[in-house]
Parts: sequence; structure tokens; C-alpha cells
Amino acid sequence: MATSILNIALTGLKAAQAGMSVTANNITNSDTVGYSRQTLVQNASFSNFSGSGYFGQGVDVVTVTRAYNAFLTAQTTQAASSLSYLNTYSDQMTGLMNRMGTVETGVSNSLNGMYDAMSNLSQRPSDTASRQAALTSAQSAAARFRNISDDLSSLRNGTNQQISSTTVTINELVQSLATYNDKINVAMGSTGNGHTPNELLDQRDQVLRELGKLTSISFSTQENSINVNLSSGQPLVVGAVASQFVFQADASSLSGGTLTLMRSGKETPLREADLEGGSLGALVQFRDRELNNAQTELGKIAIALAAGYNQQQQFGIDAKGAAGTPLFTIGAPMVAPGRNNTGDSLVAINVTDIRSLTGEDYQLTRNGSDYVVTRGSNGAVVGTYDSLPQEIEGLRMGLLSGSMADGDSFTISVAREAASGLQVLINDPSKLATAAPMELQTGSTNKGTGVVGHLHSVQSDTVDYGKSVNVVFTDSSKYELRDSAGTVLGAGSLTPPKSQIALNGWSFDMTGTPSAGDTFTVAASRGDPSGDNRNALAMASLGTTKLLEGNTLTDKYASLVAQVGTRASGINVSKTAQQAAFSQSINEEQANAGVNTDEEGASLIRYQQAYAAAGKILAMSSQLFDELITSLR
Repeated sequence: MATSILNIALTGLKAAQAGMSVTANNITNSDTVGYSRQTLVQNASFSNFSGSGYFGQGVDVVTVTRAYNAFLTAQTTQAASSLSYLNTYSDQMTGLMNRMGTVETGVSNSLNGMYDAMSNLSQRPSDTASRQAALTSAQSAAARFRNISDDLSSLRNGTNQQISSTTVTINELVQSLATYNDKINVAMGSTGNGHTPNELLDQRDQVLRELGKLTSISFSTQENSINVNLSSGQPLVVGAVASQFVFQADASSLSGGTLTLMRSGKETPLREADLEGGSLGALVQFRDRELNNAQTELGKIAIALAAGYNQQQQFGIDAKGAAGTPLFTIGAPMVAPGRNNTGDSLVAINVTDIRSLTGEDYQLTRNGSDYVVTRGSNGAVVGTYDSLPQEIEGLRMGLLSGSMADGDSFTISVAREAASGLQVLINDPSKLATAAPMELQTGSTNKGTGVVGHLHSVQSDTVDYGKSVNVVFTDSSKYELRDSAGTVLGAGSLTPPKSQIALNGWSFDMTGTPSAGDTFTVAASRGDPSGDNRNALAMASLGTTKLLEGNTLTDKYASLVAQVGTRASGINVSKTAQQAAFSQSINEEQANAGVNTDEEGASLIRYQQAYAAAGKILAMSSQLFDELITSLR
């Protein structure tokens, strides 16, 4: 019996010692990131049967487990991913707002300066100083557009650099997870006899959390391994096999770089939908949404500016009596080939006349033997052609080399880089076309409410500013174009709310509703280049003209800045809410797996007392054994 008591005491000592060891480990790791509280698992040893019944044989230390809840881990990982996404997005939006500037510090000041200089020129067209001031203000406005566009391009390059560095970190974490899977399988197999390597499991979970901060993931446990997928289902880690992100800078793409997933030697292009969370998702979506939109909208404003002033400048007569030449040029369109193209073609897109540009994106596709051009905004077919090149809305689309295969496509972004190349084409102030070759007259007996704007130029195969033309309305919407002899030169109809009437390279806009019989005359009336200010007045009025989508250019830029600010504010609101959700998930996880030093201190005392009690049993067992030996002598 004494021997049995001795063995029982020994098992108690070992169990208490193990408990103190686990408790001490918990206390010393209370501030270790990712550490989960460990617990000693012990069972009563199998009893030994004797004639008087079953007698216990002490305690067995079974294993050491960690506090772990798969649901809480997944919840915290998802919350961390969402918070990282919003933090990164917010930082990028701040960078965008800083580069766009405010309504006062953006392009608006430069535009208003140009409008004021043009207004001053319209009052003193023969004044050389006024001409020089107008030209300088136009150059300053163009430079401001270029500076902001360059800043946005710099932001794009910086974002792509962040994407590249983030993918490197992701690849390291993904490979680390695969390595941990392998180590844990070994540790729980031949090495650990099925016991869980808690520290390895904690470290793997911490790597998983860090990966979740960088990209949105889902994960599941398969035996001893964790399999990780992107939120869209693309596999990142399967057992000990890891996929790798590949980022490639690509100047020919609209984004400036492409992301693919490499697995078993095969690359799969990643879409925006594959990257919906984490800092990587924020970077990609900011680049492809916010930054693309800001740069495109800035380009559209630049195109509208160039088109509006070129229309007026090319209609007028300069100080030396020559026809006005274009005032502005813009950056070249961007052309991006489709990812699945199989042909070897290179497409050349050139701006033939800024006045005819719409600012919209286009898609050029080879469909059988035809070339189909569609609008990027709505997919509407602009034209179907059996050969290239073709002139389409101010653009010349052609093949630089090679040939397009059936199904090949190219995306054409007209506005993306328009602002980056906005420049004034003339250096001589005398070339500002302040005089006009024609004037617009309203019939004295008109009864309708039709109101006409200024005459300006449009792209045309036939330009003739020396022939007067009468516009005669046959009803409230239809009109005929007649020469002085009454011969009908053409006809058309109005498309409210604003309609354009054009012939021979001139054009004017009309609002309101004319009555049948109302007339308007485009009269040849060449002004004196030295003092005529009619075309200068028209150029001065462009500051208040709604040149872009029913807005003046300054209003349109103010709307763009406000849009960026509103988006940034919305992101910040979401970030604040997500911070609260993340803190709650962390607290829930810590309540389950965190180390409470007060509780561990109490456990340490309990194990110490158990150790001391087992020691007393051991001492008593030794005393009984000594007494038994003495009695036998």
C-alpha cells in the first residue's frame, strides 16, 4: 500500500509541476502577439482492482491544449481585412484630394484668370499687351492642367509600387503558411505522437491574420493543414503548396500594371472581383476606380476647354488677317490591347480634330472580317467598317502593324492622358483670332422663342465663310438652309434642349422653340483684323458657357473635387464603424484565448498547493515505509 501511495504522490507531483510550467508559460507570454492561453489536460489514472475494490493510481498528464475558437479567428481575420482595406483606401483618397486641390487651388483659378484675360482682350483687341496677357493666361491654365495630371500619374505610379511591394509580402506570408502546414503535420505525426504543437499553431494563425490584412481570404482546416483561398475562390495555399502573386508593370495598360496568380507554373489573370478586401484590394480598386475616374474627368475638362477655344479660334481672323489656327492641343489617346488577343496588331489612334472629340472611351473589336467600334460608356455601336484606317469623331483609327485576329479588341481612352498634353500651340499674340468673318443675325419679324449663340467653327470637308446663308424654319423644329437666291442648300431638325445648326465649317447653337417662318441669317461680314472684336467676345463668353455635360468648366471641376471629397468622407465614416467592429471582435477573441494574469496567478497558487500536498503524501509514504521496515527487524 505504501508503494501505491508513493506512486500516487509522484504522479501528483508531476501533474502539479506540469501545471505550474504551463501557467508560468502563460504568464510570461501574456504580451506575446498571437499567443493563445494554454491549459493542462489531465485524467485520473486507471484504478487497480483488489479484493476490497478498485483503488486509484493517481493522475495522468494527457496533453497541453490552447484556447482556440475557429469562428472567432475567422471573424477577427475578416474584420482586420476590412479595416485594413478602409485604412488603405482612406490614405489613398487623402493623397488624391491633395493632388486635386480645392476649388480655389485646382484649375479653377487658372481658368478664371484666362477668362478675365480673354474678357479684357475682347475690349481691347488691338492692344498688344492685352493679347500677350491672354496668351500667357492660356499657357498658365494649360500648365496647371498638366501639373495636376502629372501629379495623378505620379500617384498611379506610387500606387503600383505599393501593389508590387504588397504582393511580395503576400507571397512571403503564403509561403510561410505552406511551411507551417508542413511543420505542423510533422509535429503532430511521428514527432509529437498526435499532440498539438500549440506554439506552431499560434504562429500559423498569426501569419493568417497578417495575410488577411493584405487581401481578402477564406480558409478551412483539412486534417492538420489550413487551406487558404482568395475571396473569389482562387486557391492560395493547399497543404504545403503555395501560389504566388505576380505583378508586372505595363505601360500599355490603362492601369499601369497587371496582377496574375501563379500556381503550378500556370498564370491566371486576377480581376478586381478577386481582390475585394485587405490593403491590396484597396490599392487596386482605388487605382482602377477613383484614380481612373479623376484622371479621365480631368481629361474631359481639358478636351472641352481645347475644343471650345479651338472652335472659336479657328473661326476667327488674327491680327494679320489670316484665318485662325488651333489654340490648344491635348495628350494622345491611350490604347490598351485585350488580354486575350491572339493577333500581332498594333493599333494607332491619332486625334485629327479636337473640335469633334466626345471625350468618351471606345472599344475597337475585330468581328469576323469587320472592324466594330463601340462606345465604352454604353456599348452602343459607333460604326462597322470593312477596313482601317477610319475617321471617327475626331479620331483616326488604323493599324500601325500586324493584323487583328477575329475576337481581338483594343480599349481606346481618349481622355485619360488628355490633360497631360494640354498645351498652347501659338506663341505669337498676334495670332489670336479676335476678328470674325461672319455674323449671326436674327430676323426682325421672328415670332418664336428661338435664341442663337455665337458662331464658331466645326470640322468640315468644306469651309466657306464668304457665303451668306439663311436659316428658314418650316415649322417649330425643321429648317432649311438657303442661299441668297433662295436655293435650298440643306435641311435639318432641332433636337432640344440644345441644337446645333452647321454648314460650310461654321456652326451655332440654338435654344428655345422657333415658329414657322422664323429666319436667322449667317451673313458673310469680314471684320477689320485691327479692331474687330466679335470673335474675341465669343471667346470671352466661353467662361460662362456650359461646355461639358451642361456645366461650365469651373463648375465641372468643382463638381469633380466635391465628388472626390464626398467619397473620401464616406470611406472615413465606414473606417470609423469598422474600427469599432474590429475592436469588438478582438475583445471577443481575447476573452476566449487571451491570458488573464490574475487568473493565471490564482492557478499558479493552486498548483503550488497541489505540489506541496503531493509532497506531504510522499513524505508520509516514506515514513510509513520506514516504520514497516523497522517492525520487521
